[in-house]
Amino acid sequence: MHTTLQTATSGDSSEPRTTMRSSILLLMAFGLIVGLIVMMATGDLAASCPEELIGTWNTAAQGYEGNLLVMTKHAVVFSAGGDHLDAQAVRRLEAIPDGHRVLYTLVYGNSRNEEQTLVFLYDSHERTITFKNQSHLIWTRTMVES
Repeated sequence: MHTTLQTATSGDSSEPRTTMRSSILLLMAFGLIVGLIVMMATGDLAASCPEELIGTWNTAAQGYEGNLLVMTKHAVVFSAGGDHLDAQAVRRLEAIPDGHRVLYTLVYGNSRNEEQTLVFLYDSHERTITFKNQSHLIWTRTMVES
């Protein structure tokens, strides 16, 4: 007796969304782990990002499809598609309020020799981030870390 088992595809569109969520959660967890390891290895007390910045950010700007910016309490992770992932410890963070916007200067890097600076505006009404040197890119938080 020969039995053939057929599988049917449901056409459920939630599967790609679930995969994307899983990828983002893994990316956030990886960033957090890297940040903690870097903090312990360097012996420096890392700066802490405020709750309004913590989460996964993306942009709809042309040429940046698939890019993510993930901020955790003590790390920043840049992802340019699936091929590039760069996690760095947040070393210092300065905030200058300007009405409903805040100008942030975030210094990140895994050592003092590798420090880089990211300057951006956070708009509390729109809940967006705009890099000072790339005003055409507007980043929106898509997932908040709990």
